[in-house]
Amino acid sequence: MSDLDDLVRCCTTLIETQGYRFETGIPGVGALPAWRVAQTNVLLPVLLRLAEEFWRSETKGAGFGLKLEPDTLSVTGYTLKGLYHVPLSIALLALNAVLRNVADPEGRITLEALTTYAQVATT
Repeated sequence: MSDLDDLVRCCTTLIETQGYRFETGIPGVGALPAWRVAQTNVLLPVLLRLAEEFWRSETKGAGFGLKLEPDTLSVTGYTLKGLYHVPLSIALLALNAVLRNVADPEGRITLEALTTYAQVATT
């Protein structure tokens, strides 16, 4: 299993270094900080699930072995508890591919664009 603290740090760094900005769409709020997006109970469960789906579609291979648990206090309704069966580097590459597909040319990612991508990717 990949260490969740390492996973969170690497995902935060990926978001920051690639210039992705997660816009809330709420006037006056602006973008969510990368460290917040990458928390195991915020958007990371959804982002890794989409990365897993991307990886499956590209390789016709197995999933990442994500362990997600229902959590009514989390942003998405799930908390990430583990990443098994895939090296962290593969998960990050797939995550970057997803973010590249969702982001506009300036690196902005809206929740609406993420939702639309998720609906298309998982059907």
